[in-house]
Amino acid sequence: MSDKYFFGIEGGGSYSSLALTDGEGKVLATSKSGSTNIYSVTKEEVFDNLSNLLESALQSAGLKKADIEAGCIGSAGIGREGEKVLFQEFFDVILGPDFRVMLCGDGEILLCGGLDNLEGYCLIAGTGSIALGRSAKGDLVRAGGYGHLLGDEGSGAWIGMTAIARTLRSLENRDLDTDMSGAILAAAGLARMDEIIHYIHYSSDKSKVAAIAPIVTSAARKGDPLALDILHAGAAELALLVKSVVERSPWINRKELVLAGGVIENDEILVQRLKEILSRDFPALPVSSPKGTALQGACMLAISMAKH
Repeated sequence: MSDKYFFGIEGGGSYSSLALTDGEGKVLATSKSGSTNIYSVTKEEVFDNLSNLLESALQSAGLKKADIEAGCIGSAGIGREGEKVLFQEFFDVILGPDFRVMLCGDGEILLCGGLDNLEGYCLIAGTGSIALGRSAKGDLVRAGGYGHLLGDEGSGAWIGMTAIARTLRSLENRDLDTDMSGAILAAAGLARMDEIIHYIHYSSDKSKVAAIAPIVTSAARKGDPLALDILHAGAAELALLVKSVVERSPWINRKELVLAGGVIENDEILVQRLKEILSRDFPALPVSSPKGTALQGACMLAISMAKH
């Protein structure tokens, strides 16, 4: 049995997952716990959840903390320097100050797992949106990911908010025709479209707004002019994210793009238009579906630390 063991953690706002592997990537144990996002729960809860993840997996595998060579966590809330300092302090307490742990955003581990490679590009369009590029050495380039108030173009939240705003315009004959108003009201639990103003400002959040996106997809499948235009515009915005990272990273040698996220998985109209644009603008850039998971990507990055 290998004498080197590694862990990868996929963190999230609702729950987190850990996989414990040997040096070849064979999974020996897994565990789940609560959120590791410091903006979703308290710092104390994040620390406790990290501790529980590791203790549970080690117990299942019959290993001790001293057996672990290195680890990697990819989570929302670890993108900025101050956040990384905090997480490093967590692991200093849990595993000791000399333990090697890689701290990544959740997009980086998805890129590696989705490509089954440490180098390449990814585009994620779920509730939010972001594009990333990574070199084999770990240099990163990103575009987007600013949140629904400043961007997240082409995401579920963007599609939902755009549908609400443009449906209001359509009712005033200032935009394309649409039949989406009834479904939007039903999803928001409202009786009249003028109530949507108060709803957006005081009652909704990005998840509720993103829940409107499937309504747009459904309407587009039926040929709704406004819904189709929104999805095509979303595809163009996502293509701009890819364009940004590709053109700013000539130092990335491996040219492959993985597409991931709820919008990508569930909206074939947007994805078809997106692929058409990418094929036109970047004919030498292969586009693929995820080959593996974000959790696998975290494990890959942890194991890569033993090679340096």
